[in-house]
Amino acid sequence: MPEPIKLVEETLQSPLPEGLSRRDFIKQAGAGFVALAAVGVGGVNLARDPTPELPLSTGVIMPDPSLCIGCLTCEVICSRVHREQGLSDIPRIRIFNNEATVLAPALLDAYGDRGHYHQSPCLMCPDAPCHYVCPADALPIEVNTGARIIDENKCIACGRCAEACPFPVYPESEATGGELLGQETRITYDPAKDVYTKCDLCYWRPEGPACVERCPVNIRIRQGLVESDHLCLEAPAATRDHWEEQSALEQAL
Repeated sequence: MPEPIKLVEETLQSPLPEGLSRRDFIKQAGAGFVALAAVGVGGVNLARDPTPELPLSTGVIMPDPSLCIGCLTCEVICSRVHREQGLSDIPRIRIFNNEATVLAPALLDAYGDRGHYHQSPCLMCPDAPCHYVCPADALPIEVNTGARIIDENKCIACGRCAEACPFPVYPESEATGGELLGQETRITYDPAKDVYTKCDLCYWRPEGPACVERCPVNIRIRQGLVESDHLCLEAPAATRDHWEEQSALEQAL
């Protein structure tokens, strides 16, 4: 075994200084030091084998921009339910202004023209590049939902997951809420907790994703007050067909 790899392994297995968590120790050692063990040296690769096919997520947030009124309820409820779980309250879904969005006639009938928007959630990629690049094994596949999540107790805030995410967001100057988070992809850094965060489908909620449940347009569609054969935000199974459909929409922006 090359000496640098042996040194990393010995260091990570050694007792921690009193009062210092392993997460803090790894962060102090530096993400680059830990990444050395993940990517391998001299042909040795200790990273997870990316060849096995990952299980598909049981859900993915599928937005319809033509039904969005830009109310930001999804962002607010996302923040709230995660904060209640002791997790980062950075919203996992963002709403951006987009004049190119053509509004659905049913929405115009119900609300008038309240602006043109685009929702940007995680696509729960079948191949999940974020999962494989993490040097701290902090992006597991959640066992019940298959959601690609970030374990905040393991995250060392190196940013590799955000860099690996293939789907950008609009410039934050177009963020409907006006909040600047430094977000460039579907994975966002939270400086308050010093972790990265992304959609996790609210995997602990029996009701499913809070944004889908609380979207006011969704509520009115379910009540029959807005005529639509689908919701503004849905959470169907994350099939490859759904991923390709949403991917095509994002790439066309």
